[in-house]
Amino acid sequence: LFELFDSALLGAHSVSLTGTHKFDDIFFFSILASLVRNTNNLQNVFIEKASADSATMATGVVLVLFCLGLSRIATGTVHHATLRDHPEQNKNLNTLLFYTCVTKEVANQCVESFTLDQSGIATHGFTANLSTISAGAAVGIKTYFAVHDVFFVNGEGMYPDWITRWNATVALIEPYIKSGDIVGFFIGDELFPGKISFSNFTSALRAVQDVKNAYKDKNLVSWENEGGTGWIDFFKKSPGGKLPVELDIISLDDYYLNVSQHRSFYESSMYPIMHEHQSVFLVPGAYTTGHDISKSPWCCGGSTLHDCDVCMVNRTRDFFAWAQEDERVTGLAPWHWDSRGVDEVSAYKEIGVVDMPLLKAEWRTIGRAIRGNRN
Repeated sequence: LFELFDSALLGAHSVSLTGTHKFDDIFFFSILASLVRNTNNLQNVFIEKASADSATMATGVVLVLFCLGLSRIATGTVHHATLRDHPEQNKNLNTLLFYTCVTKEVANQCVESFTLDQSGIATHGFTANLSTISAGAAVGIKTYFAVHDVFFVNGEGMYPDWITRWNATVALIEPYIKSGDIVGFFIGDELFPGKISFSNFTSALRAVQDVKNAYKDKNLVSWENEGGTGWIDFFKKSPGGKLPVELDIISLDDYYLNVSQHRSFYESSMYPIMHEHQSVFLVPGAYTTGHDISKSPWCCGGSTLHDCDVCMVNRTRDFFAWAQEDERVTGLAPWHWDSRGVDEVSAYKEIGVVDMPLLKAEWRTIGRAIRGNRN
């Protein structure tokens, strides 16, 4: 049933329930559109084309409706923005990855990587763990190699021996670059202002650029993420008033901005300081809470975990609609996949995608769409 549903969403022209029975032209779209757009109008759902075997057809329809009812419209509050409503337009969209802590978060810091339960959802991850890179490649997850700890000491700048450290790292990762398991580099997270200087940043970027130039056929990229909106002034005051040309992708996390506010900031403040070849990732919030749910701004005024889950699905669909429309968007990097202790993160954010069934299903659908887009 999931394969049937996924095929319909991704625009197949014929879906087979068994070896002999087919529903042509995706009549499921008429069902799906009516269900998602107006759950009170189920009487309008009908099938225009049917297979010769009406019993098989009826059974399939009942089961699909049942599954969709459970997973999509249990409360009738998931809004109507779907993949079908927003056909694939942005052919540059190629990445879905999740921020993931693999150690306990202390003072807003943890070891970040990705986990194999993201297989079938994420297209990429970021890590500096070579074993994780290999394991990810085996299940279809490519890696942005995390270089922060090779170059930088937060608040102090660069390691005195950063050149030696980088050369040793390059020797280790070259086989993974050649195999295509490493497709780029994650420079760091929320570096400005304070963690490093602008000259530290450009020194690291130039060292990474040397490797990118050595493997031009691999089209390696570099990515950095910033937090909040204050960092933009730092770059505007930098030489040239733009992002360093060696950087390929920039992103922003600010979970208190809604989607339209995010988009406005990207278009009015970020795009003007970008070079033509540079692109952006979007970083949607992807979490809920089991504590004081009614006070959480990410639960849409609900009172249950399910309400929060539905709220985040709607927010996610708005982010994805933007990503489909905007050709400067090349990826989505939701925060966060894993669930954490309430003592590890700021209020109302401790439960991650892994424990949010509706949101996890939504990201699975988006991930499959992005993989289809890449292919």
